[in-house]
Amino acid sequence: MKIDLNLHKQILFRALTDIFKDKSLAKKLAFKGGTCAMLFYDLPRISLDLDFDVIDSLTKEDIEKIRTIVSRYGRIKDFKDKKNTVFMLLDYQVNAPNIKIEINKRIWSNNAYKFFQFMGISIRTQDESTIFTNKLVAISDRKTPASRDLFDAYYFLKLGYPLNEELIKERTKKTKKEYIQTLFPFVKKNFHAKNILRELSYLLTDEKQRNWVKTKLIDEFLEELKKLAEK
Repeated sequence: MKIDLNLHKQILFRALTDIFKDKSLAKKLAFKGGTCAMLFYDLPRISLDLDFDVIDSLTKEDIEKIRTIVSRYGRIKDFKDKKNTVFMLLDYQVNAPNIKIEINKRIWSNNAYKFFQFMGISIRTQDESTIFTNKLVAISDRKTPASRDLFDAYYFLKLGYPLNEELIKERTKKTKKEYIQTLFPFVKKNFHAKNILRELSYLLTDEKQRNWVKTKLIDEFLEELKKLAEK
């Protein structure tokens, strides 16, 4: 499937700003995830989806409003309003990748946020510590481990972003050191050269970057994690 990246970003950014233009939604939502990191923290990979935290509980009317906004840009081919997640899949063009819109309805009390201006709109986002901590927890928290979490967490590690230990405790019931120690065997068991590029390949635009991921990401991530564990 060929990606028209400019068109894809245009749809992403329009939907994002339309959601935050709505004052009632802007009070209840915060932007997070890979596209947030790409836009506001210079994450060096493509991200194709929109992910949000809930600051205050969404009503059925709020969810329907978001659905209406997203549907301006194509057909919503899948929609689920589950206990902890609202999920929408936007099909905006034939033979183009779909856009996943996911809203986490669980409210983590130790998440922290800040505001960025984007296209004239104020957008609440996870702050540096929160986006890094949640990415690190996501490595072992998904039903199916995702190599993009490893890539993103390594990037934040190299930037020296601080960890939010209270958020780690809230999400994993472990201390920072205890959780970090669980990551060493988890990463070694679940990631290797044959699968590390499975989902990352099309998110990286540079062949040198893909080669580095395949040959060095895992070892370098574990080395940085070791330094973090020793602090």
